[in-house]
Amino acid sequence: MELRAARTAARRRVATYTAAVAVAGFAWLVLAMPAAAQAAGRDPGPVLLLAALVLAAELMPLELGRPGTRDSTTMSQPFAFALVLGWGTPAGVVALGACSALADLAAGKAARKVLFNSAQLAVALGVAGAVYGLAGGDPGLAQVSLPAFAAAALAFFVVNNLLVEAVLVLAGGTPALGRVRQGVGLRAWVSAMLLGMAPVVTVVAETSLGLVPILGLPTAAVYLACRGAIRADRERARAEAAAEQARATAAEQARLVEGEQALIRQLQESDRLKRDLLATVSHELKTPLTVILGTLGTLSRRGAALEVAERREFVDMAIRQGTRLKELIEQLLLAARFEQTGREPAEPPLLDAAAVARDALAVARAAHPGRELVLVAREPLPVRAAPDALLQVLGNLLDNAAKYAPDHGPVRLEATRFGPLAVLAVEDRGPGVPAADRERIFERFTQLDSGATRRAGGVGLGLYIARQLANAQGGELLLTDPPPPGQGARFELRLPLAELAFRRPG
Repeated sequence: MELRAARTAARRRVATYTAAVAVAGFAWLVLAMPAAAQAAGRDPGPVLLLAALVLAAELMPLELGRPGTRDSTTMSQPFAFALVLGWGTPAGVVALGACSALADLAAGKAARKVLFNSAQLAVALGVAGAVYGLAGGDPGLAQVSLPAFAAAALAFFVVNNLLVEAVLVLAGGTPALGRVRQGVGLRAWVSAMLLGMAPVVTVVAETSLGLVPILGLPTAAVYLACRGAIRADRERARAEAAAEQARATAAEQARLVEGEQALIRQLQESDRLKRDLLATVSHELKTPLTVILGTLGTLSRRGAALEVAERREFVDMAIRQGTRLKELIEQLLLAARFEQTGREPAEPPLLDAAAVARDALAVARAAHPGRELVLVAREPLPVRAAPDALLQVLGNLLDNAAKYAPDHGPVRLEATRFGPLAVLAVEDRGPGVPAADRERIFERFTQLDSGATRRAGGVGLGLYIARQLANAQGGELLLTDPPPPGQGARFELRLPLAELAFRRPG
């Protein structure tokens, strides 16, 4: 819709502009006709002959061939300018305007284009005649002032091109300015070659009409030179376009090669991860399963010979390893579910994140009775989230901190308000996380190579699942800089506070 409106506006601008130029040019032609008729009556031979040459030249245009345009010029310029120099500006204006209209009608052009072309040439030549007089020349005299002629020729070139290029700019807007600048040098060279003949044509026509046919030779030479220059410019433009296309093709091929190489590296990395995953999962699942089977086998073979306390110890060992096996399998299933859906369904309820933090700390204390766990929660923190999801995120963070921190180092759980956010932070004084691994630890099946990590076991899904659960609740899980003295790690779960997130506008 916007594009259609822009095109309509552009067409209106062009129509208004061309109509204004046509009216101005037509008025100038009408005003110039009496003076042109007087000049033809005083000296009909040269005026009529030069007018005929203008018409013949207008019937044989030179296509400049600029990309995106139908730009052309004609050999009529030296003959029309000769009329201005020798017989006055009105004679040249009427001859050029009328002959341009006749040539365009013969070529079958639309009436609007016929009127604009005729008016544009009349206006440009009229301005050139005025500049010639202001610069010290006297239109209508045989003696030509070369400085004044040079100024008039420049004025004709500038005005003529501005009137034409304005149509392109109005139709195409700012991007069309680039196309306007294309081929300026060629058009200036062609105009200089053609207009440079005007003084010679004037002198020859005023001296002897019988010598005018001789002008055909230099005119033909200029015509051929212009055609050669135009052809060379067109070939250069084609060569530049071909070179640009070749560069674009080479760049695209390089991009495709780079993409293929990146895909190969990605597939290789994927294969490595699959191998590592298979080895890790096999090891982590095999260890508790081996303990369970060994414990049950011992109870089966020696159950009657064991004391009650020993049997109870074997049963507890099997339960612990079975629980660990269950947790590992649940982590794998949850990670697979996040890969398929990426979010938890359903609308989360309103709850107090500080209360959930207290519950998570109680669970962690039961799982790690020898660990010092500290809770800092000074106020309620209303959020919208699934309580089980928050418990699992905090449980994973507390479990990691309890496993990897020094044996007697405290683990701190802090529930605070920070602007519009509720922040649940787990902080420890363990070995910390290297800067290069601060984001990698949240990827699937990622385990750092430290000894503490390897001793703790697991398949590297805890932090991945925690971040996915945080995202599913509309929050985020980050590893931030630890407080002084800069040791340990601080994980922050940030959730929008419900009292701000759901406030109605007043």
